[in-house]
Amino acid sequence: MYLRLDPNSGVPLGVQIESGLRLLIAAQRLRPGEQLPSARALAEDLHVNFHTVRKAYGELEAAGLLEFRRGLGTFVSAGRQARNAELRRLVRSHLESLAGDLAGIDLDAGELEQLVLSELARLKTPARPRP
Repeated sequence: MYLRLDPNSGVPLGVQIESGLRLLIAAQRLRPGEQLPSARALAEDLHVNFHTVRKAYGELEAAGLLEFRRGLGTFVSAGRQARNAELRRLVRSHLESLAGDLAGIDLDAGELEQLVLSELARLKTPARPRP
């Protein structure tokens, strides 16, 4: 599992860990039922305090994205509803950011929708090698 932390970003490390795990779960890079490293092991890998990881895990458990199984470890929740809700939250967050970036530009909702759909289609189409 790869999480990138930026200690100079101004965003607390625990929040960065939580956000990174949310993205991995929403994108299904962490699959339902998959076991996560122990909080202690992940803390060592990321060079952060154990309690920082433990708190991030706790927030994700409260959101229904992780399950703690006594004596077994921490697992990605099998609940599809929590993953779908997280995916919606992630999309909403990015769209709010996009709307803020585009504030003041004369663009109606239909034009914006067409731009977003065309860019999504472009991203799904594999790039062709140049001759």
